Amino acid sequence: MKRNIFVILGVAVCVVGIIIGAQHILAIKNDQPLADNEIEEFIASKYTGEIKEITRSGENYQIILDRETGVYKIVINADERRIEGIEILEVKEKHIDEEKAKEIALKDVDGDVEDVQFAKKENPPVYKIKMKTKSGVTVVTVHAKSGEILDRKEEEPEDQKEEEKTLISEEEAKKKALAVVPGEIDDVDIIRLNDVPTYEIEIEINDDEDATVLVDGYTGETTITYED
Repeated sequence: MKRNIFVILGVAVCVVGIIIGAQHILAIKNDQPLADNEIEEFIASKYTGEIKEITRSGENYQIILDRETGVYKIVINADERRIEGIEILEVKEKHIDEEKAKEIALKDVDGDVEDVQFAKKENPPVYKIKMKTKSGVTVVTVHAKSGEILDRKEEEPEDQKEEEKTLISEEEAKKKALAVVPGEIDDVDIIRLNDVPTYEIEIEINDDEDATVLVDGYTGETTITYED
């Protein structure tokens, strides 16, 4: 019985000795200045994020840390293994992602997403989601932070807009050309400039001078080129 007591006491003494020794080693380690290869581990033990830069000035380290909430500059006293200060360099605002914005738009409008644009500089920042519907095209504006639908606007497809434009007649184009360049019309052709039907009208001003007038087939706007 006594032998067992002595054995137990011996084990207890050993365990206590190991604990005291470990604490002593840790205390010695914690009294040592932070080495270059310990800085990242020291930061990781306290903060999440990605270390972008580490610089040293005297006993202080400066760390640039990129986190979800922003970008921070952290100053660490290496000798005392202590954080001296934290400065916010950039605040990151949380936004819903593009997929979430499309999901919100699709729940509001029955159609297919054709294009998504993130207007970050608008106040507030928004997603503009262009959707093709049975009746045409709808642009849904979604608040990038809250996900609230701020606006929905129906637009006509580009090809439909093109079809609805009315081409001015040749006689009207001639009148517009003669209004800007008096003379006698020699020839009239219809061409396409920048995919817009355009009347090309050659006018003889006098025996020594000619001009070509381009008349926009939709707007009637004119452009003049003189020839000697």
